[in-house]
Amino acid sequence: MNSLARKKVKIVCTLGPSSQSAEQISRLIEAGMDIARLNFSHGTHEFHRKLIASIREASQQKGRHIGIMQDLQGPKLRAGALPKEGIELKQGDVVLLYPEGSQPKLSTHGRIAIPISAEIAQSVSVDAQKGARILFDDGKIATRAVQISPPEMVVEVEVGGKLTSHKGMNLPGTPLSIPCLTEKDLEDLKFGISQGVDAVALSFVRNVQDITDLREKIRRHTQDSPLVIPKIEREEAIESQDAIIEVSDGLLIARGDMAVEIGAERVPTVQKRLIHACNQLGVPVITATQMLESMISSPTPTRAEASDVANAVFDGTDAVMLSAETASGQYPTEAVGTMSRIILEAERNTSQYSRHSNVFPVAGSIVNSIEKSAAAISEQVGAVAIACITHSGMAARTLAKYRPEAPIVAILDKESILRRLAFVWGVRGELIPKIVATDDLFAMVENVLKSNQWANAEDLVVVTAGVPTLRRGTTNMVKVHRIATQSEKSTEN
Repeated sequence: MNSLARKKVKIVCTLGPSSQSAEQISRLIEAGMDIARLNFSHGTHEFHRKLIASIREASQQKGRHIGIMQDLQGPKLRAGALPKEGIELKQGDVVLLYPEGSQPKLSTHGRIAIPISAEIAQSVSVDAQKGARILFDDGKIATRAVQISPPEMVVEVEVGGKLTSHKGMNLPGTPLSIPCLTEKDLEDLKFGISQGVDAVALSFVRNVQDITDLREKIRRHTQDSPLVIPKIEREEAIESQDAIIEVSDGLLIARGDMAVEIGAERVPTVQKRLIHACNQLGVPVITATQMLESMISSPTPTRAEASDVANAVFDGTDAVMLSAETASGQYPTEAVGTMSRIILEAERNTSQYSRHSNVFPVAGSIVNSIEKSAAAISEQVGAVAIACITHSGMAARTLAKYRPEAPIVAILDKESILRRLAFVWGVRGELIPKIVATDDLFAMVENVLKSNQWANAEDLVVVTAGVPTLRRGTTNMVKVHRIATQSEKSTEN
């Protein structure tokens, strides 16, 4: 098995101008990409339609089942359109924030009038209290509210800088009532489902209800729901992390907005806590933002960035994510290759440095007991792989929770499930024709493993499956199987 096939932590690549053709995407796959992220804050539906077609084309060419994650924009907490040169704000300046597209109602005398996104002006001004901190451009510009008259606010600049068009806003410490899903998000969601995206990432999540609302909207369009992955970036979400994880199919740690919301000094601790909580429940978790930021314009990363990626691996993350590095950077393929090499080196030393603690099976769960046993047996006998014959993907996902040393090979008959397993630590997979009860399961496993060069004659593999019924949710068997030699096969025939 080649080194990239042995890579267990997955790589999410944001696609964009630097990575939009099938040829460019093929190079990212060769370098180690497992999941393509489509950022719906940018691009038209036609742009994303072509991008999805390119992903599918490249995936087929490379024989890989690449997952597609649609990242919804969420409510635009942003400044509006400003002069091309921007506006220089100095400490002590008084600024009037008003809805873009309208005329200010409050007096502009002695105040700098700055439009903010009209869709959020009313809600934000109602939620904010006098004295609330309002930050712009990832916290580089800091202001404090001195007067509020919805939908307008007057703020005083505490930390100045140049503000340019459409820079983001944050209100740390202010619970916001604005819904996570905007009208734009609902249109984007409908489009994404029609295109068969494998996961939907939800921005600015606050609580369980936000996730429930998204699932309800998805059910209106399909019964084959993509994974629902909340992005954790607000204080309210961190406070409700356990409840959110329990109802989610995955989690994305959005460290950029999180740092602005709670302070950069808290992010590493929160990251570790979120990863640990996800590991305990077997919920895939993605660590994101600025992982190899310098590689947007440099062919090599900083030492701090290499350590950041490695430490996320040691923490137990299922995946790490690249943003502008692959979407618009000068070295997209190099960034993925670098991340792959860092992951592989960290994984070679996981036993020494990992903080991944023991995970115990869910009481009374047969599949948990079977898969935990499979992980332990594979280590004891030196198995080269663990093959999970599964219909829903749950067996492979459960096995990944126990972080076996042997690669996990999911064998199933539904491609959409296989793509969703791209989000799960350590899982590789193979699509086969529909499994029926009369199939020779072990011959099938041998064919899959040998054809992909995941195992050779006389290797030991561990197999889990549901027998004899092979129905969904029936995993009840674990077996140590030795791959037959050619002479043994001839004798059988």
